[in-house]
Amino acid sequence: MIKTKLYPERLAGYEKVIADNKNDNTRTEFEKTITERLFKWWSEWVPDYEGWLKIADGLYAPEGEIIAIGPKPQKYCDYRLSMKGQRDAFDMDMGPIDDCVVEKDTVAIDYKMYMTAKADMPQLRMKKGDTKVLKVTEFNTFANVDGFDVPMVVRLKLIATGL
Repeated sequence: MIKTKLYPERLAGYEKVIADNKNDNTRTEFEKTITERLFKWWSEWVPDYEGWLKIADGLYAPEGEIIAIGPKPQKYCDYRLSMKGQRDAFDMDMGPIDDCVVEKDTVAIDYKMYMTAKADMPQLRMKKGDTKVLKVTEFNTFANVDGFDVPMVVRLKLIATGL
């Protein structure tokens, strides 16, 4: 696994969630499970496209709806291709999860995404090597999906500001 600069902070967040879940009597078992799944995935996040595919395929349902890149919702299979274009244009790193709210089947998280241009991008007012920091909020809705033994994200809505 490729460990980025922010990996230790993401891993610490996952370890904290595991500890917090043991003492939390306010969440259902499903809420604890999906929170741990998301934070574990977050701790394993990798910057390279092929590595990201390996872990993303274990989190997102194949027919899941993704509202993240572009103006229209995509199926996960199409989102995978959009992420390839994004990875071709930027080096990326993800900060730790700053805030997390869990309710029923949805985990909402806030974090910072660091995107460094691989080439000059006049339309974004970025030169090669410039880094933009985006503030991101995600809403990850989980469900049990046929063919998988763990809950999968069936809907992701991502809202980013700063680019």
